[in-house]
Amino acid sequence: MSSEVELTNAKVLDHDYLYISSSLDSMPAYSRHTRLSILDFQAKSLWTRHDVNWWTVGLEQFFADDESEQNLVALSNEGEVEFISHSNPPLFEKIPGAGVYSDDAKGWGYMRTLRQIGDHLYAVGSAGQVYKRLAANHWVHMDDGILQATDVEDRLLLADIHGLAEDDMYLCGAIPGAYGYEGRLFHWDGQQWSALALPTTERLNAIHIENASTVWLCSANGTLLRGNVQEGFVDLSRIEDNQLFYSLTRFNGLTYLASNMGLYVYDGNKIQEVITGLKPELENAIVVDAVEGVLWSIGSKDLARFDGTTWERIHHPDNPRIGEDESASS
Repeated sequence: MSSEVELTNAKVLDHDYLYISSSLDSMPAYSRHTRLSILDFQAKSLWTRHDVNWWTVGLEQFFADDESEQNLVALSNEGEVEFISHSNPPLFEKIPGAGVYSDDAKGWGYMRTLRQIGDHLYAVGSAGQVYKRLAANHWVHMDDGILQATDVEDRLLLADIHGLAEDDMYLCGAIPGAYGYEGRLFHWDGQQWSALALPTTERLNAIHIENASTVWLCSANGTLLRGNVQEGFVDLSRIEDNQLFYSLTRFNGLTYLASNMGLYVYDGNKIQEVITGLKPELENAIVVDAVEGVLWSIGSKDLARFDGTTWERIHHPDNPRIGEDESASS
């Protein structure tokens, strides 16, 4: 199927290897169809792709216990999961009870994202859903104290989960409040989830863990938080910051933030737009991540990477070239 695409998510695997989800511009928004693409500068074919009949919300890489082979994992909003690897055909699983229209949906709602922490995959979604994958086709709830009743009106919309270990995990999201959606943050100590106090903030979208004492959170309305479970969190943003931050990472001692208004950076004093020198500049960013000394920015139509000195725009084969950079990788 030939169509331009809008990039919806990405998982940066290393400095020249990405897993990307996109929707076809020729189809209605949020259609049950996703194009999953692999960008691999070390492969014979720079780009490979396949389509799935669902709306993808999460991407991850997963290593089996013996770490003999890497799997690329995609999660749909209905709780469908695909595993692909170099040596095996795709494998499909379903998180039981998740979703809205699935035959086994229990009424908690859509899924949002997944992440490997320790030896296991974790997936989160609306109404406080948290699932842990114990083995193939074996997903179990680990949301005691968070999971809401299926008929609750004010739903806890979980957005991200992250941790250094399986007994030290953070979980963020939002719930309706007096002035719109308000951020919520929880911590898992290996035994239970505990709600953490936060400065007043809108919905939390992403977590980045720099180390055990430095956890970063980003939110709507230009909010950037830093802290930890022991000492609490402080708001580093200013009143004039009003971006919608989707994701964040650390690179060369700075905090980079992907937003609807472009790529931003916090230098320890203020949040400001990143000027890449690309023509045109990055209009938006949905994912920013740094691996192996390279920073990646993924926007709805744009891919770019930064080695600490030079920015390079990467052409997506389903879309027209962007701007004047005809020498960009193809």
